[in-house]
Amino acid sequence: MTGLDRPYALAALEQTALAADAEEKRFRASVAEEAARRETARRRAFRRYAFLKALVDADAAAPDREASHVAQRAAAAAELEWEEIDEARKPVLDALTALADAIHDARTGALPPEEAGAATLQALEAFEGWYEGARGLAFAELFDRYMPETPLVDF
Repeated sequence: MTGLDRPYALAALEQTALAADAEEKRFRASVAEEAARRETARRRAFRRYAFLKALVDADAAAPDREASHVAQRAAAAAELEWEEIDEARKPVLDALTALADAIHDARTGALPPEEAGAATLQALEAFEGWYEGARGLAFAELFDRYMPETPLVDF
């Protein structure tokens, strides 16, 4: 082994190590990105479910369509933690009318069950599409609330 062989071997191994390090970093970044994507999908799916469930539950006790609209608007505002309905929030609640009707029609049997379910999901998707077009963000993002970190105080 000559003096030149050792630096070449070290250089080759260093390049292999650096390449492996870069590949691991790319892999970890892709895994983190995929995990974040799946977390967002899960969070939105549960939010959609909880929101629709709140509307369905609100409709359950409504004697007629008008009472259903009032109950579902109140339930939507509660789900969104809107204590006051201002001029920016009112159009959102107004846009829920078709979804509220679909939910009410499903409960009252205005459509066969399989059609009622499909109509409700279509109305939800139409509402979400309207919201995204009107506001420029996904409806599910309304549920994201910034909570500032508060220091823990130990007494």
